[in-house]
Amino acid sequence: MAELSPRVAAELASDIYRVQTDNQVVFFMSHPVFKTKKGSPKPAFQHMKAEVGGRVVLNFKDGFGVCAEGGDNNKNELFLIFRGTTTSNRKADFLTDARIGIKNSTAGLPVHCGFDHCFRSMHDSIKRFIASYSGKPVSVVHCIGHSLGGAVAGLAADWISRNTSYKAKLYTFGAPRVGTDWFAKSTTSSIGSHNMHRVYHRTDPVPMVPLYPFIQAPYGCDGHYVYSAEPLTSGAAHRMAQYMRSVDGKSWSQLCAKPEQPYNIESAIESWLKSKSPVNSSSAAFWRWVDSAIIYVIKKVAMAAILTLQAAFIGTFTVADKIAYILAKGIDLAENVSYWVERLMAKLMQALGMKVPSDKKQLTQQLIRSVLERTREKANREARNAITKL
Repeated sequence: MAELSPRVAAELASDIYRVQTDNQVVFFMSHPVFKTKKGSPKPAFQHMKAEVGGRVVLNFKDGFGVCAEGGDNNKNELFLIFRGTTTSNRKADFLTDARIGIKNSTAGLPVHCGFDHCFRSMHDSIKRFIASYSGKPVSVVHCIGHSLGGAVAGLAADWISRNTSYKAKLYTFGAPRVGTDWFAKSTTSSIGSHNMHRVYHRTDPVPMVPLYPFIQAPYGCDGHYVYSAEPLTSGAAHRMAQYMRSVDGKSWSQLCAKPEQPYNIESAIESWLKSKSPVNSSSAAFWRWVDSAIIYVIKKVAMAAILTLQAAFIGTFTVADKIAYILAKGIDLAENVSYWVERLMAKLMQALGMKVPSDKKQLTQQLIRSVLERTREKANREARNAITKL
């Protein structure tokens, strides 16, 4: 099955930012993957408009992506390409990013509200375009995007894999997390981890959000981890131009470096939680440790309940409410459980500049919820700042 090189996928993810009007699509279609011989029919394409922002506040419908047919060198291939966050629509995209509630996707799986709303607003356009190739020998549908566009591309690839007879290939750069582990596991199984190329820089804050219970797909895979020396706060590692430089001349197999820290090893997480060394919320490593530690401690507190936890998230309470409730319960459990809740809260409160209580009884559900909300806001602020500096 045809597979795009990292360079080509990155070029398309970058070029789509320049497509806001129907006229600009013509220039976008000059990319080599859409080229045909002189005199041959031009590939079919469709400019997609998406609804971004809130349902009422800052509600915009603007150019968000392109559905297109491949050219001579990409015959029988289709492309769904989505742009990332832009500030040109009075920052309505930021409201899409900030809608962190959980709702069911078209496949009935828990995903990010804002990303799902954006995808659904283009769903009919995508469905019509794909349906126009019914009975034709389509070998693959390439779904591509950077940042917010990568999140929407993930939902599009999931829909293609479940609702058509075509194979989907997903290529994302600096994309945030789309859904909980139910979605991550299911979409990985549906699309196939070998068909999912997730590229992210070490110091790009956007792939680190939203925090747990959202996780990255493909499930159980580190993706294409790329070293970056830029500071987390600069936003430079999130720029598509930086991703272009990072993948240039490389194959997918050459982009398979492993993260330096053993974030998923329980003994390493315990060592980090026990450590008395200062924490720095401007460090990319800090946010990866936080995410792993939250998951680890929740499992310690509620080993039996963890599988039903995510269903409870879809309701009137926020994610922070649910996690705070579980962690607060952990305080009253055996010492070997409450200890880890205390250590997690201590780490988060240090990073937030809050005074750490000397008595675990002071760690009330209300205080834990406040710490979790402030941590989430800080992580999202880092990501928002990175996008603003594009």
